[in-house]
Amino acid sequence: MKDDDKSPASESSKKTIFDFTPEMSVGNEIIDADHRAFFQISKLLSETLESGERGMVVLSSLSILEEYVDGHFLREEKAMRKVDYTNFAEHRLKHNQFRARVKAIADVFRQGTISAADDLPPLVIQWLRSHIANEDQKYKRWLTHSAVDNRPLVFLAIEAEHDN
Repeated sequence: MKDDDKSPASESSKKTIFDFTPEMSVGNEIIDADHRAFFQISKLLSETLESGERGMVVLSSLSILEEYVDGHFLREEKAMRKVDYTNFAEHRLKHNQFRARVKAIADVFRQGTISAADDLPPLVIQWLRSHIANEDQKYKRWLTHSAVDNRPLVFLAIEAEHDN
């Protein structure tokens, strides 16, 4: 088989745990793009750890992950509030629990337990796959395109900072 073979069999064999698949879509391109970015950040962190890197690059990757968790959850929760999503409180609780797990692992890494970051990529991927399939799919029919703020996450974070 040639490297440039694009047959379905060769394409499916190239899929990894870091791939965002069509069945994960929540029907909103902005939210789906955020989810894809989570997979990419997890892949970056995984590849960094596999390379043996344990210093500043891992620290930077952890910071990116933490910031992305905060930003994406802010976007998603803002949209859920806008449409009066009935399971908002439960969904937000799950976000807060995951946010706390990521922060705890990052804090342990920053305190010098270098191996703490090793379990983070599979944790993020497993949680994300489960959360999208079991929680995010529930709001799929609620969200409209106009309900989701499409600005870059940094603008949402700045706005949220001013609101507090």
